[in-house]
Amino acid sequence: MTADRWLRTAAHGTLPLLAALLGACAPLGTTHAQAPAGPDLRADTAARFLAFAPARNPEPAMTDAPALAFGVRVPGTSAAAPFTMTMDTGSTGVVVSATDLPGFSAQEAESGVKGWEFLSSSKRLWIGRWVPRELVFRDPAGGEVVARVPVLAVQEEIICPGWSEKANVPTCEKPEKTTAQPRGIAYMGVGFGREHDGQPQGTPDKNPLLNIVSIDGQPVAPGSMRSGFIVTAKGVHVGLTRANSAGFSYVKLQGRSLNAAGQPASSDPRDWPQASMAVSVNGAASQTGAVLVDTGIAQMYLTVANPSALPTTAIPNPSRKGAMATGLVAGTSVQVSFPDDAAPVAQYTFQVGTLQAPTAVIVTRPSEQAFVNTGRHLLRQHDVLFDADGGWFGLRRSE
Repeated sequence: MTADRWLRTAAHGTLPLLAALLGACAPLGTTHAQAPAGPDLRADTAARFLAFAPARNPEPAMTDAPALAFGVRVPGTSAAAPFTMTMDTGSTGVVVSATDLPGFSAQEAESGVKGWEFLSSSKRLWIGRWVPRELVFRDPAGGEVVARVPVLAVQEEIICPGWSEKANVPTCEKPEKTTAQPRGIAYMGVGFGREHDGQPQGTPDKNPLLNIVSIDGQPVAPGSMRSGFIVTAKGVHVGLTRANSAGFSYVKLQGRSLNAAGQPASSDPRDWPQASMAVSVNGAASQTGAVLVDTGIAQMYLTVANPSALPTTAIPNPSRKGAMATGLVAGTSVQVSFPDDAAPVAQYTFQVGTLQAPTAVIVTRPSEQAFVNTGRHLLRQHDVLFDADGGWFGLRRSE
């Protein structure tokens, strides 16, 4: 910080002379490389747009969680059972009740890898087996897009408020409710950098949008598709091109995704951490940390160092019926800047209680490192891009 301030203020003396001398000493023909401002995308890579299933409440956009309709089949077979699942950017992996998963049997359960996933907002622990399946999507023109991923066949569901991410075991010491062989679970997580938050097995190989194996019956050749996706209010672009990514501003993702123990979550080169942001409430000094754009929820979760300084009130907890939570009062201004407020490439700004705002802003326990889960209403202002091959997070104004 001290050196940075010195560089900014020593404008009329030593620095200009030093810069001139260094420039004069540079070899002829050399140039100073600048860091790229975004991914280097090609015009000829494959991509398809998948429209969201019709919403029960279509207006305003993102009132309901977005969902995709597709078929699920055992690899090597042609018959696919129809499903419509929430497309959740706050988790990673396809999760289906074992009793509802096509082709699942006790024999397959024995050969499958034991798996579990914890949803921190609803305190649900899902336990089952990872088994291979193909997901068959259709684009608006009827074209076929096939992904091949392990699917978590859920054999047990536990409501477990005390589950520990650091312990990371598929058990619950004090369960509130346990359901064996639950029915009706069908969820598709497509998020990134989520292994630290109750999803230790939520690695990129589980993300259907990153594991497309064929388009219109033709295998996807290596290098022919830029691994990544764009979420809009109307659907999702699978694969990145110059055309579908036009107009985005980017944040470079730094390092690797870590698990709850602070260790690299996987060796997959597509396993990136969450993007960075700075958050300010009512114009106060901002705090920096990670950000999650979560299509699975309509509310925002806000973590800051001193929540008692914020204007809050008791509100109904949107994730737990009958419970209460601490939320920002109506009219409070919130600004989330990407990647910081010094040189933001994009900002999500709203007043609590307005149309652009989340349904509520839940204030969590204090932490020196800020965190924001924006919820899905950010998509009323911006499209969101994730470049898994290059490690970029992008935002594009959509209003």
